[in-house]
Amino acid sequence: MELYQLRSFVAVAEEGTLARAAMRLFSSQPSVSAHIKALEDELGIALFERSARGMQITPDGEALLARVYAILKETAALNNLARDLQSSPSGKLTIGVNTGSGELPLDTIAQRLQESCPKLQLEFLHSSSGYIKKGILEGDIDIGFYEGEIDSPKIISSQFQENAILVIASPDFKDALQTTRWSDLQKLPWVFKTPDCSYYQLMDRIVKAHELDIERRYTIDEEGTCLRFVKSGTALSLIGEAIVRDEIARGEIIAWDGFQCRLPHSLICLGARYHERAIQACVDACSQTLALSKPQ
Repeated sequence: MELYQLRSFVAVAEEGTLARAAMRLFSSQPSVSAHIKALEDELGIALFERSARGMQITPDGEALLARVYAILKETAALNNLARDLQSSPSGKLTIGVNTGSGELPLDTIAQRLQESCPKLQLEFLHSSSGYIKKGILEGDIDIGFYEGEIDSPKIISSQFQENAILVIASPDFKDALQTTRWSDLQKLPWVFKTPDCSYYQLMDRIVKAHELDIERRYTIDEEGTCLRFVKSGTALSLIGEAIVRDEIARGEIIAWDGFQCRLPHSLICLGARYHERAIQACVDACSQTLALSKPQ
């Protein structure tokens, strides 16, 4: 049994004559007739009653027609899937995830990518925004989530939210944080992330803008340790509100009311690679869950 025989069967059943079926199939009447005859011989039943008026489908033929429709539909779906797989990106896509992205629906994004690109392997690398930007510029990371302002003309970005940034401290510093002036905080102990972190870079801008002399007493490249220093009363720090929301709610740390700031959170990649199929697939998957702005 061949698919062309099934297609001829459907065409004759729907058109009612060999002539119209042959025209529809861009074939000849003898060919279509031979297809029907071969199918009837293989199945051992008559599919049509032949008369001067044309071809009338038999009850047995009617019973088989629905199943043939299903077979042809499934065959078309199989062919479409094969074409998609042929054009689907393969290999590995490395996605950088910046510190503070804990609320991102990475599992949903991964599922959507798996659906659209079943041959694509995903690698998620968690690091600071600075390292992610560096990795993208050097080609080690394909696309990533970045918090902060973009300062490289080689990078294209799509912002999806703004993150509130807080000055945080242990409740032990409650009295010290009654001030509204940065100058009153500059002599207190501070813990900083490494210079590649967007919070460190923001603090640099604050120091220059207010002409501060802040002692960078502690530098820690791991968020959990940095937070423990704050909770223990060892130092103050600058961090994303989403990261410490639960700790603030439990009263474990407090935020300084004298500081309000928001940093853009964006999906970034090299502009020269933006139209690569794997990167476009990732952008499409993210846009289904995040409110991505127009790339710029």
